[in-house]
Amino acid sequence: MSDNVSIDNAERDYSFDGGTSVFRNNVSCRSGSGSNDRIIGNSDSSNQFWSGTNGSRCSSYPGAPRWSFAADGRLVVTFGQQ
Repeated sequence: MSDNVSIDNAERDYSFDGGTSVFRNNVSCRSGSGSNDRIIGNSDSSNQFWSGTNGSRCSSYPGAPRWSFAADGRLVVTFGQQ
């Protein structure tokens, strides 16, 4: 699992209790409290999982995510924009 952003899921942003998953370049942010992310697998310092506070990379994702589709059908995600 790589290059993902997870924000304010109901319980945990990331919850992987077993397996051989590899985690790279993931960011987890919360606007309030919640359970710490739980991952079992291969994780390095390229990840920023939530464990009680937001890390510095969360400032790159202000506001709620918005979803739309580009003319060619690609999914487009923006943060904090009208």
